Amino acid sequence: MLSRIQTEPGVSRAELARRFGFSEMAATRIARDLLGAEIIEEFEFPEENSSNQRRLGRPRKGLRINPKGVVAAGITVSAYFSEVSICDANGQTIARREVSNSSFEDATETARLYSYALRDLIRDTGINTSRIIGVGVALSAKTSPDCSEIIRSEYFGWDNDGGQFWNEVRRNTGLPVVIENIANALALSEMRFGAAQGVSEFALAHVATFAGVGVVSKGRIVRGATGDAGRIGHFRSHRRPLRCTCGRDDCLNLSATGFGLLAKLGKLDHDKFKRSKLPVYAMSLLDLIDNEANSEHLNEAGGLLAEALDPLTKLLAPELIILSGTLGSNSIYFDGARERLTTEYGFGSDSGFRLVKGEVSPADAASLLALHTFCYSDRLDFERLNAHAWDHNKRTANA
Repeated sequence: MLSRIQTEPGVSRAELARRFGFSEMAATRIARDLLGAEIIEEFEFPEENSSNQRRLGRPRKGLRINPKGVVAAGITVSAYFSEVSICDANGQTIARREVSNSSFEDATETARLYSYALRDLIRDTGINTSRIIGVGVALSAKTSPDCSEIIRSEYFGWDNDGGQFWNEVRRNTGLPVVIENIANALALSEMRFGAAQGVSEFALAHVATFAGVGVVSKGRIVRGATGDAGRIGHFRSHRRPLRCTCGRDDCLNLSATGFGLLAKLGKLDHDKFKRSKLPVYAMSLLDLIDNEANSEHLNEAGGLLAEALDPLTKLLAPELIILSGTLGSNSIYFDGARERLTTEYGFGSDSGFRLVKGEVSPADAASLLALHTFCYSDRLDFERLNAHAWDHNKRTANA
């Protein structure tokens, strides 16, 4: 019901009862509980006509999310969008702060740095922690959200951390924590708040230094039997005088991504990915994108991505493919992918899927992930929020 209210502001109790097969009394009771916990609010619709004559009967009332009812926090671990942030219940950013980090070598130290930064941001904004439903962590890694572990990160060079990153953030913030791959976090965020609202089958390609895909089917992330689904960066592509993190010289990561572009334009003095150079890759790619002289190369790289998107669409038959990330959301790169799909793979209005740019920034994906996970799901800690609202109302009444 809460998710329905979020996607359809103004929905009535009676409409909710019909939608879910409840009795109107049951829907009213649930709505009353959510109102009491200050998670939603009731409002009267404005008059539908401009005359001064009032309509007969009661004014029509609807339900909507109370934006201040809950807030969510996020940690985005990236060389591009290194931030901590806080958003309201409608996904609007309340506060954000960049985190200066020149090294990602140790997972626990990285977790400590970001969680301290988030704790300071919460303190400085004066937000009551009892209304913060949780913390989302988005980063380039294979994760196990159910076990709260980072399984492996080729990007950062981390092995299975046994839940240390999760524990560090949990201990330093005192809040529930969910850790997710950046492509998956973006896909969930786009489904809830962005370009994929109302879409049940889609894929999101996150392209920056390397590339990865988040696949959603029936509103859920597709992880595969081993949790490795979405590793599009290791699709076979053109041979390059480079080495991927997997040791091969023909991965898509070496041709259609930032790393491949930097190498092609002579911006690198090495032929194998170096994790110590992550900030350098990020700064160099941002400079490359800003230089109009590189437009042709950006367009060509987007075209190379299309070579991987075509089999992806044939395998998954998605309603939508979203391009996201520092490179993926660039207009010239995006146009290159769309043009190549059109000219060589028959992409058009009758293709069965749409190609769009993402609407959610990677910097916002972490807090939106927390909102999706801890508010608009069965993991909502209603009792905690209701207890705070009851205590707040009691103090107000006594005052």
